[in-house]
Amino acid sequence: MTRLRLFALIGLIVVATVGALLVLVPLAGGRLDAAGIHLNASPSPEVANIAMQAAPPLPTLRAGTVANPTGLVAFGWALLDRRTGQLTGSANKDSMTNTTESMVKAWLAADYLRQFDGKQAPLQALNDLTLMIEDSNDKVADKYYNLDGGQVSIKRLATTCELKNLAGDSTGWSYTQITPADAVRYGLCIGNGHAAGATQTPWLLDKMRHVRGGVKDQLSATQQGGHWGIIDGLPDVLAQNTSIKNGWTFIHADNLWHLNCMAIHPDWVLTVEMQYVGSQGASGLQIGADACASVARQLSYTPEV
Repeated sequence: MTRLRLFALIGLIVVATVGALLVLVPLAGGRLDAAGIHLNASPSPEVANIAMQAAPPLPTLRAGTVANPTGLVAFGWALLDRRTGQLTGSANKDSMTNTTESMVKAWLAADYLRQFDGKQAPLQALNDLTLMIEDSNDKVADKYYNLDGGQVSIKRLATTCELKNLAGDSTGWSYTQITPADAVRYGLCIGNGHAAGATQTPWLLDKMRHVRGGVKDQLSATQQGGHWGIIDGLPDVLAQNTSIKNGWTFIHADNLWHLNCMAIHPDWVLTVEMQYVGSQGASGLQIGADACASVARQLSYTPEV
């Protein structure tokens, strides 16, 4: 009996080849013709069920109720659903303001990069801006704030991103005042390419996905970390595709932490702002980082099958 006839009798079909090796899978009720072509095959119920089974729905963020953390002097948040355009958040999302701190560094990068839309940005600039985003380097931020025109750049942020309540400060970029609602509009402006332009936006969002350093990594003005907050409250499948830029400073003028978290995902933008009393070290920063993560956890959900 030939090998081909043997295959026909036991109902095997070739499904893949690797080099000269044939990988054979049995089929219920199947047979091969003289050329080895399968005839009259019907998949078994088990195979059919596996083929028809849909992939499980992925988790996402949706509008919901968030419990205000206790002990904070000020707290607000906003969520923008990029699929529907719905903007929700705390009752004070349009009225509470906080200093942007390092959260505005994504704009400083975008405002500079937009002039290179459609062409390659200088390598030195890209190296600088990588440090500003990934390490939250303040000295680089000062440099590009000045290159962007100082307060002219902050005014451009308001007009380019259609912000309603942004207020600049002649003291510098970190003292720019922003509401949670405007902060998600700002995040959307970064995410949709209006800020940096279509050519440079993928690069910027990628750098924002590679922010490094936890709350204990506040080493200097050039290496401050920033990988904490909302990103820690997201399911892994969301976190891996989320760009972030946080802002935080203990301000001696009022003896308060001013802290913001911003996260940009293809489906949504989430921002959290707060001011609170805390020690100047990592333990004080951890309070704000935990509050941001808590908001993300409370808004996360997985659709039912």
